Amino acid sequence: MIVSGHSAASATGLSILASGGNVIDAMVAASAVLSVVLGHATSIGGDCFLLFHDAASGKTIGLNGSGVAPLAAVPERFPGGIDVHGAAAPLVPGLARAWEAMHRPFGRLPWKSLFDAAIDFAKGHVVSQVLAKQAAGLRSKLASDPGCAAIYLPEGRPIAIGETLRQPALAATLAAIAAHGADAFYAGQVAHAMAEYFVDQGGLIRASDLTAYKPLWVEPVAAQYRGHRVTVMPPNSYGLLLLMQLNGLSAVDGKVLGEQSPRCLGYQMNAAQAAFDTGAALISDPQTAEGVAERLLGPEATAVMQEAVHGSQAQRRLREGGGTSCLLIADGDGNAVCMVQSVFNVFGSMFLEPQTGILFNNRMQGFTHRPGQANTIGPGKRPAHTLCPVMVHRNGRPRYVLASPGGLSQTLINVQLLTNLIDGNMDVATAVEAPRWCNTASGDFLIEPEFSEATVAGLAKTGHIVKRAEDNYFYGSAKAIEFLPTDNLAGAADHRREALAIGM
Repeated sequence: MIVSGHSAASATGLSILASGGNVIDAMVAASAVLSVVLGHATSIGGDCFLLFHDAASGKTIGLNGSGVAPLAAVPERFPGGIDVHGAAAPLVPGLARAWEAMHRPFGRLPWKSLFDAAIDFAKGHVVSQVLAKQAAGLRSKLASDPGCAAIYLPEGRPIAIGETLRQPALAATLAAIAAHGADAFYAGQVAHAMAEYFVDQGGLIRASDLTAYKPLWVEPVAAQYRGHRVTVMPPNSYGLLLLMQLNGLSAVDGKVLGEQSPRCLGYQMNAAQAAFDTGAALISDPQTAEGVAERLLGPEATAVMQEAVHGSQAQRRLREGGGTSCLLIADGDGNAVCMVQSVFNVFGSMFLEPQTGILFNNRMQGFTHRPGQANTIGPGKRPAHTLCPVMVHRNGRPRYVLASPGGLSQTLINVQLLTNLIDGNMDVATAVEAPRWCNTASGDFLIEPEFSEATVAGLAKTGHIVKRAEDNYFYGSAKAIEFLPTDNLAGAADHRREALAIGM
């Protein structure tokens, strides 16, 4: 079973499984395709987090493929704040090295064979509705970067739905990675071209930063929720905030949380606000966040969360925006991968190196430039990160695999999915399609139009001012896989964006 944010990636992953590959082979191949066809959301100039459940060992492990700040990224470099776009906005990318870190111990098929589809799509693929819409909406900003303009604004106009997008330089870069491994990206000619361009354009990344990059193997963190073990990534991921919300909601009658009433939404909103108020400032680089999981998931913090869920929260604004794609893969033997990859804001830094075709992230914004804080920018540090893959076990066996893009709303979306599945006893398709609420780029709460005006009025009584509206980003694009009691798999992909669940 493959669930991803684009049909090309899902089909590629399924093809790898059908040809004798395993879930890790399928992950690498599908992730590479996503990095080609969803340039507004992810690229090999971005990063990732992933969880992998290995049925043979019965263990779930985590790989932190988030980017690190280059050596030149000292707080003094950002007196007026961190750049949103341009050569000073990216972190050292982590995605390609994360592919290799997973494939070496767990892959089955030859590395080189996993990139054929991605290379073909880079040579030419049909432009999707979402990519075309994003290119049109961000036309003026894309035009300010020669590399982005050449790809996404042919002849000065936004590339249109149904046109063929050709990225020959990116195809050559992927071919080099296929032939020579991730070292081609971090230490070979591709690395030298990137480093020279950063120097020329006043950026911060150098060849030594690329050579030094390594992903981190990490121990996932987990909490119990109504007989289920919910597993997420530790800091610098925001996953702890999801577990905090579940800890708070565990004090609420499950029947209430399964009914999508104003009371249910109010409890969820209270939990989200309390988790961010209490925990967000503590999410930072793994070294500076040591002991934070124990603190935020301990009895005292849980008691505070449960009291807050039943209380009246003063609504505050949580602003942020981004571009992300998710990839879920599971097989009938009980193996599963949950991967979330991103360039952060839509089109990331809008800084594309023409010789390699690589569009870079702008994840530097995940830091604060203010000195003396846990998440203060610094050389080699990883920033607080919204990416939040989720795995759920019951009785020691996988039950659900979940993920969604949506910036700060990722934890909120996954909490809503979990309450739909566990408290509402929904199947994965119904849980994914159910109406949702979200936290928008402006920091406001929205609920989807499927909710009634009575729901708006009911939420107002709980202290939450919301409005019914569509949103192109923050409702996310949820994806889920369920391991059924029959040992079969069920998958669901969100209608809100381009996504596909496919199995065999």
